[in-house]
Amino acid sequence: MIRKVIKQANQAYTITLPIEWVRENNIYKNQEVDVTLQDRSLIISNKKEVSVKKAKLLLDSIEKIALGRNIQALYAKGIDEIEITSKEDISSKIIEIMAEIIGYALVSQNKNVYIIKDVGGGNYSNLDEIFKRVFQMVLMFYESAIEDLFGKECETKESLDNRDKEINKFCLFLERAINKMSYSDPIKGRALFTYSFSLEKIGDEIHRLWRANLNSKIKKTDKLKELLLLSKEGLDLTFDFYYTKDKSLAQKIYKIKEKVRKNAELLSKQESFDFARHAIKIIEDAGDLNHLNLIMND
Repeated sequence: MIRKVIKQANQAYTITLPIEWVRENNIYKNQEVDVTLQDRSLIISNKKEVSVKKAKLLLDSIEKIALGRNIQALYAKGIDEIEITSKEDISSKIIEIMAEIIGYALVSQNKNVYIIKDVGGGNYSNLDEIFKRVFQMVLMFYESAIEDLFGKECETKESLDNRDKEINKFCLFLERAINKMSYSDPIKGRALFTYSFSLEKIGDEIHRLWRANLNSKIKKTDKLKELLLLSKEGLDLTFDFYYTKDKSLAQKIYKIKEKVRKNAELLSKQESFDFARHAIKIIEDAGDLNHLNLIMND
């Protein structure tokens, strides 16, 4: 990692600290850090201990079926260690939940007390890559859905559920990464978290769209396919907007959203407006992402 040396007016020389290291160690303004001279090297260390965030769950106070939701919420919040107390053996249930969470593991079990810890190393410096991967997974999920619906229709409920779980797992990791980072601009931090949460919602809507075909065979016409492809185009442009910051795309996405709504109203009952409403919801959620893009770029 290369850093440029800057000469100050008082003859002092300074360099900037890598923002990833600053965020990971919760460095704040005027905080003291330890600087060690070692031959031709300078070693900069964080003097304070990095705090470990802990939480406790009593299974008696929540439904067993809601245990996963509670653990996921604490995970996304940035909790590093969870202590769970239960009157019954829930080890198999916890292990099942851990399979859907990146970095968490059941590290100890003592009678009725279970300890879950983040054993993934806690490196969230590559946030942009995580974000890009999650977004691309959602786009590929929609593309695969359209290809299968108007192609071989070979997907099963189980395979769809596995696809959805994989996307949810990475969305959850993205939410955690955002909460573990510190932002000088709190508006951007909140906008990014909302963005990641919205991506998970879009993934869920694609899942519902795909499953709708398994539950009831629908007449799939060219008009219906065109509607889905138009909806996906809007989502693709939202991805482009995030990375290019080209505000002219905002108007294009808005026009696509209006066209999807209008075309959906023209579908016959046989083509199922109920089926098309999933496409409408996806493009509307993409419009919300469009709004967040404008907030972060202004």
